[in-house]
Amino acid sequence: YDHKAMGITAKGAWESVKRHFREMGVDTQSQDFTVVGVGDMSGDVFGNGMLLSKHIRLIAAFDHRHIFVDPNPDAAVSWVERKRLFELPRSSWEDYDAKLISEGGGVFSRQQKSIPISPQARAALGIDGDIEELTPPALMKAILKAPVDLLWNGG
Repeated sequence: YDHKAMGITAKGAWESVKRHFREMGVDTQSQDFTVVGVGDMSGDVFGNGMLLSKHIRLIAAFDHRHIFVDPNPDAAVSWVERKRLFELPRSSWEDYDAKLISEGGGVFSRQQKSIPISPQARAALGIDGDIEELTPPALMKAILKAPVDLLWNGG
């Protein structure tokens, strides 16, 4: 069977996410919430998981190729774009329509020496001070520590 097409692993993990949020009084199917993650939309667990609620506000994610940052995403618009990427064979964050990324965000190669950090990205990711750039590993660490509602590790 095609586990990506069926989304078995992601659906099981998502039930745990829904229960966890329900215990905190949040309905992930009707209330927006913030997420950072490890993976991309071509993957089984990450891709399927990021389509299981139209209320996900994906602030940032990274995989082995790219770092995606969208400091103030529109949940509905970004869900449609994530679905497009999921259905695009062998997609990467580089395929994300840059016009849909909020001010201060972008898609960055992990091969860059440094990545510019906008004021919007600093605020969304909880990066202190007046930092204007980070190395890819430092930005990934900031993403993992970001003050969001959910860390989705599907990579």
